Amino acid sequence: MQNPSDTKSSDKTLSVIDKLKAHRAANEGEASFPLPETGITVTFPKFRNHGQWQRCLRLAKNNLSKAQLLYICQIAKFDGEKLTDSDFRAYVPLNDANELLAEIFGGSDEDEDEGN
Repeated sequence: MQNPSDTKSSDKTLSVIDKLKAHRAANEGEASFPLPETGITVTFPKFRNHGQWQRCLRLAKNNLSKAQLLYICQIAKFDGEKLTDSDFRAYVPLNDANELLAEIFGGSDEDEDEGN
C-alpha cells in the first residue's frame, strides 16, 4: 500500500484547483453509447460538472428519478438531436432507458470486476 506522503513531486506543486482543471481538460470531448433496443446513438460530455446536476435536482424538487431524466435530456443528444423529458418518457423503451441510466449514473467498469 502506498504511503500518502509518497506522492509524485509534480503533484506537490499543484493546487487542488490545478488538479481538478487538469482532470477536466483530460476528460473533454464526448462519449457515445448505442441504445441496445433501438440502436440510437446517444452522445454526452465525458466531463459533467456538478452544477448541472444541482440545477436538475432543484427543478425536480429533489425527486431523484425526475432529476435523472431532466439531466439526461439536458446533456445528451440522441442521434444528434435533443429530446424533451416528455418525449423521452413517451418514446424511449424501458430497456434503453435503464441502460442509459446505468451508463450515465453507474460507476466505472473497473468497479464491476472487483467482486469476480
